[in-house]
Amino acid sequence: MDFLWFLLAFSLTLLGLALFIFRALNASLGAPKWNGALLFLALCVLAMLLDFTLTMVFASANFHERTRYDSLGSRIAWSERIVTYLIPCTISLLLALRFRRRQRFAREGVHGRSETEREGSVQIQTSPYTQSELTL
Repeated sequence: MDFLWFLLAFSLTLLGLALFIFRALNASLGAPKWNGALLFLALCVLAMLLDFTLTMVFASANFHERTRYDSLGSRIAWSERIVTYLIPCTISLLLALRFRRRQRFAREGVHGRSETEREGSVQIQTSPYTQSELTL
């Protein structure tokens, strides 16, 4: 079994890029709104379905000479590619669930507190005339 390391590294790099872009987007918005891992998971599943569909179409076609699609349609090749797709999909699913927990926790923190509560805040005297309040 010749594992597809390049495709796995490429998929994980795309996952990291998606997480970086959506983390920067969420930071600019000031709230955890966009779930980059969930979007990557959807695109990964779509790519997997498209890949397997096209492989079935081309591997089942009759060609006059032997092509590389015949070797791509074998069961060993399918199992290699399934594992190559499932590893990034599993990682992105776990990261998407983690993001949902953080998003829910952030919503509870915003809606659970009123503006008049002062618990978890510290007042710092920045100069003899001014004070700053920091929320923990």
